[in-house]
Amino acid sequence: MSPNTDPRIQLVKDLFAAWSSGDADAPETMMHPHAVLNDIVGGSHTGWPAIRAFFKKGLDKWPDLVLLPDQFWTSDDGVAVTWVMSATITEEMGAVFGKQHVGKKWSSPGMSWLRIVDGRVEHEVDYHDSGAVPKSLNAQ
Repeated sequence: MSPNTDPRIQLVKDLFAAWSSGDADAPETMMHPHAVLNDIVGGSHTGWPAIRAFFKKGLDKWPDLVLLPDQFWTSDDGVAVTWVMSATITEEMGAVFGKQHVGKKWSSPGMSWLRIVDGRVEHEVDYHDSGAVPKSLNAQ
């Protein structure tokens, strides 16, 4: 199967659109109920309720969060994808990154590997740099 026609790539695109929707419930239909999300910065979360809680906490800080997928690689059991995450510094997060950055958009590149079983994500592993936000704001 050509990577361009692999339905798993569309699943990943749809999942990342759901992560970017601002709706903490949007990704649920694409995730196995007992999925595992390992985020190099945010820890490990097992099962949809724990994943949703982690994601909702992020949306509370970054209500306009966007995860934009870029390149895809497939294997027998999943998809790897590079992406860029971005959001706007809110008043709340200005206390962390500096009030002078409120209203500015930050960006952070990353990569994920997703194991797909029966058309749903069973395991997602996200790699990104926790220092990318201040770097993108030139706040270091």
